[in-house]
Amino acid sequence: MNYKKLISNGKSVREFKNKSIEEKYFNEIESYIKNSKKLLPEINIEVKIFDNKDSYEKLNKIAGYNGYMIEAPNYVVILSDVKKGYIENSGYIGERLILKARDLEIDSCWITFKDSDAIKEKLDISSDKEVTAIIALGYEDGRNTKNKSSSDRLGVEKIVYMDEWGKNASVTELEERGLFDAFSYARMAPSTLNRQPWRFIIDGGNIILAVKKDDFTSNYEKSIDAGIAMLYFGLIIDTTMFDLKWSIDNINKDYKIPDNYEIMGYCSI
Repeated sequence: MNYKKLISNGKSVREFKNKSIEEKYFNEIESYIKNSKKLLPEINIEVKIFDNKDSYEKLNKIAGYNGYMIEAPNYVVILSDVKKGYIENSGYIGERLILKARDLEIDSCWITFKDSDAIKEKLDISSDKEVTAIIALGYEDGRNTKNKSSSDRLGVEKIVYMDEWGKNASVTELEERGLFDAFSYARMAPSTLNRQPWRFIIDGGNIILAVKKDDFTSNYEKSIDAGIAMLYFGLIIDTTMFDLKWSIDNINKDYKIPDNYEIMGYCSI
């Protein structure tokens, strides 16, 4: 898979055609996720796929932004054991699934929800795991598509700091370290309300990820956004340099990070 191309062609679809997705594609997506790298492989997850007739009316008013449920041919539901970092892990896996779907020319959209138990009850899911993601899948009808554009994205030098908060990294510094591409694609990660909430600090051999927290988003959304940013950065490092491993931990060091940002994890390079 050409991850750079898939990331660059990212879009979130709000209107889908009434066109079914062939079963073979679901099998391919499920096999890909089963065998692909996870953020936290020790956390068990389940991936379930539902048809529109089985789920749209059931999810209407209990899922979707402000209760507006997006109608699509199919929905993916990710369930997870509840352990440290499980939401970030689901964001990482869910966005990887979206990239695979895009590779198959299938469009997608993250679906907002608040109550895992309500989702499981409506969809008749019997599981002790928690619903951690809902993703709509289908084919766009072209009427209301939100395309990501590099023009409305923060520049790399705006999201990456050297040593501590506020000391912006230069393009030259990042290129010399072989990291410019990874940050360039990380900045294209989708985020809640397109807030672009992530910032990175390069501290010697460590990359620290901090994500903004505010009244516009929940802890769930903050963690999903963090997981997606970790995926995008990691995919480029994985395919161009070496196998990257993120740690979902804080670092006991003062980087002068503002109170409205939170360290979500770090990796070593």
